[in-house]
Amino acid sequence: MLGVPSFVMTEGGWEVEFYADEYGREPCREWAEGLSPVKKAAFKAAVEIVLSGQGIDVVRTEFGKALGDGLYELRIRQSGDEIRQRVAGLPSHDLGRRPHEAVLLRVFFCTDGPRIILLMSGYDKGRHSSTRRQSKEIEKARTYMRAHREAKQRAAKAARRGPRSV
Repeated sequence: MLGVPSFVMTEGGWEVEFYADEYGREPCREWAEGLSPVKKAAFKAAVEIVLSGQGIDVVRTEFGKALGDGLYELRIRQSGDEIRQRVAGLPSHDLGRRPHEAVLLRVFFCTDGPRIILLMSGYDKGRHSSTRRQSKEIEKARTYMRAHREAKQRAAKAARRGPRSV
């Protein structure tokens, strides 16, 4: 288990949720659960400290980039301990105990209402650094985002129609 709940909330921050498709599959959570312990800790710290604290304003920092049409990229280049120290100013007790492992992760997200971030998908750019792979991963995230928005529109339309009589 990843150790990241379905949503993370910080005081005055953003709620962060995992996108789930029509079958209940959560692509970003599934990807994150397959990461090494060092990369998983970096993902968790970046989501809990950086993304839930800054929301889409993360694009004004080294941690984010706007990709257009409401899709954003969270860029994770540091270990979880380094993120806690640099961003939150928290002491770390684990820096010397974990083996060094390069971290270069990308997490794609969009907003889903006021102060809600929806994690669409992610990939390990350190393992797959080609421009072609990056484009493929961004398109996959856009596909998830479109599917989510279409499902929300269908649900809103059904709610406006009201209950169906038999």
